[in-house]
Amino acid sequence: MTVQLAPIPDHVPLPAGFAAAGVHCGLKKNGQLDLGLLLADAPVPAAAIYTQNRLVGAHVHVCRDHLQRGDGLVRAVLVNSRNANCATGPQGIVDAQACCAALAARLGCPTEQVLMLSTGPIGAPLPRQRILDHLDALLEQASGDGARAFSRAIMTTDTYPKAIFAEDAALQATGFAKGSGMIHPNMATMLGFLVTDAKLPRAEDARAVLREVADRSFHRVTVDGDTSPNDTLVLLASGRGRGQSNGGALLTDLAQQLARQIAADGEGATRLMTIEVRGARSEAEAAHVGRVIATSPLVKTAVAGLDPNWGRILSAAGRAEVPFDATKARVWIGPAAVYENGVCHPEREGAAHQHLANETQVVLGVDLALGDAAADVWTCDLTKDYVQINADYRT
Repeated sequence: MTVQLAPIPDHVPLPAGFAAAGVHCGLKKNGQLDLGLLLADAPVPAAAIYTQNRLVGAHVHVCRDHLQRGDGLVRAVLVNSRNANCATGPQGIVDAQACCAALAARLGCPTEQVLMLSTGPIGAPLPRQRILDHLDALLEQASGDGARAFSRAIMTTDTYPKAIFAEDAALQATGFAKGSGMIHPNMATMLGFLVTDAKLPRAEDARAVLREVADRSFHRVTVDGDTSPNDTLVLLASGRGRGQSNGGALLTDLAQQLARQIAADGEGATRLMTIEVRGARSEAEAAHVGRVIATSPLVKTAVAGLDPNWGRILSAAGRAEVPFDATKARVWIGPAAVYENGVCHPEREGAAHQHLANETQVVLGVDLALGDAAADVWTCDLTKDYVQINADYRT
């Protein structure tokens, strides 16, 4: 069973100054889209954050280099799926650079104003000629209506595309993400793209906003505790919006929606789990405790089995290295407070079980009774299908 929060609409708008596209270049089977493009009308301020894995994909090296040499200005972002171009040695970097150079030549911009990202299985050489052969088709398809195609082109084991448009009185933003497995907050946990018409005149402005957004969204989602060598989150800002805001609040809301979609689409998932941590001394502390609970296989399998095992929740919180008095803590599952002030309430476990059984979006919570800070973390249950999907990933 797939937990889909909301189906992607037929049309996902893009903010002023951006176009997108997706084509099939032969990396995936059955004609599925596998090469995507985000295109700005002119070079725009950009920022990116990357995986903290010691193994990194070739595109991470290239993106860092291009953003530094290009003073944080980007004209286009090229993305291929079904090949991570990771652990491919110096040739992998050469291949990514060649793709960037070829696209830049077509756009008439410096090579460093083009970024390239890759996602898929690790270790195979990048089929760069297939990509080069389809750049013209990709540019021909690029339009303000191309967001849906782009969102499909970047998918790997995702069961549905993730693209969301949001706006307020002054600004617009569109967010994309791909991610279903190898998801954990050790950077951005996936490939993600945020494009907005907010005014972020300098690269350092974009970096500051992106870090704040990620800390409250993509850094709070986990599926399996593993991180990809290719994790990258990119922000592009055209500056063509009506307001003066940097768009941080709008982008944070958008990114949180995408983070929830990633958790809901976790490999083999049947339940989206929101871990609510309350009563912490700081938001960072609350988020840390939430991540420990969210990555506990015992908590995740209990939810898969519809078992309101509150002891697993409290035990996970207790090993998070945040000192608290368990006799003052409170634990809840859905509407049922199953543990309060050192006393369990088995008579409430029936209501907790019904919450797990009847809802595909479930809530587990703990109050540490330390302070007023709070944070939510998103994850999914752990099922037999997760094992099967990953056992069959390359075969």
